[in-house]
Amino acid sequence: MVSSTAGTDHYVPRADGKVYYRKVGQGEPVLLLQGAGLGGWVWREVVGSLAEHVTCYVLDLPGYDHSDTPPRKYSVQDFAAAILDVMDSVGLDKVSTIGAHTGAIISVDLAISHPQRVRSMVMDGLPYWNKESGRLIFEKVMIPGFTDTTSYDVPVSPLLTWEEANGRDPNLDRQTWEDTHRLQEKSRLWSRHTLEAAMSYDMQEAGPKVNTPTLVLYGDGDAIRRGEERARAAMKGTMFKVVPDCPGHVYEKQPQEFAKLATQFLLKGT
Repeated sequence: MVSSTAGTDHYVPRADGKVYYRKVGQGEPVLLLQGAGLGGWVWREVVGSLAEHVTCYVLDLPGYDHSDTPPRKYSVQDFAAAILDVMDSVGLDKVSTIGAHTGAIISVDLAISHPQRVRSMVMDGLPYWNKESGRLIFEKVMIPGFTDTTSYDVPVSPLLTWEEANGRDPNLDRQTWEDTHRLQEKSRLWSRHTLEAAMSYDMQEAGPKVNTPTLVLYGDGDAIRRGEERARAAMKGTMFKVVPDCPGHVYEKQPQEFAKLATQFLLKGT
């Protein structure tokens, strides 16, 4: 389950396999989209606060956790199409989105391709690369972490034991490791494909096309901030806020602050 908050579990059938979501709360609909290599459970520390004001649809993106893995590689546009299928199946004409990193990129594509379907967006870290810089980051930052060369026909992230993971990150909690380990057993190859798709998406081309009310949050220590100034200059009308003393995802490191800022922004237009 993605949250201890009372809710209901649902599956949307698609030609590429079913997509899971958990529905929690009341009010205007908000879709929560996780980053690559993660599941909807990453939002568990913020869903309770959000659900007091909005209806949260917490998705597992195709290929992750409770959702089926599609039979082919997905582009960002394919992920956005899956989100539209979920909306149509549920009967959601217009939604707001909350997305982190890859989830933020998918939100952008959805908003510029179907602007009439997206009311507003909150993003926890927005990568702002073009295809060339995204490819270089994938090669220089991501590929060195793909050290398991025996499980698939391309290298993928290794499966770490609790002791290994905790040794790398002493602040890692056991529940997060268990959730991540369970997901990686299923989705390590899919995670690599998702990262390749996200890093081949030209955000610098897409960003100026965003006309949807948008709030972009960055933790002050989030490495994804390397494109922040370019995004600020190009995305006119978008609100940007850097959260101090936050080394990574705001929803993870400062969940109460994230929920407060997201709720204030989402309710402003309702």
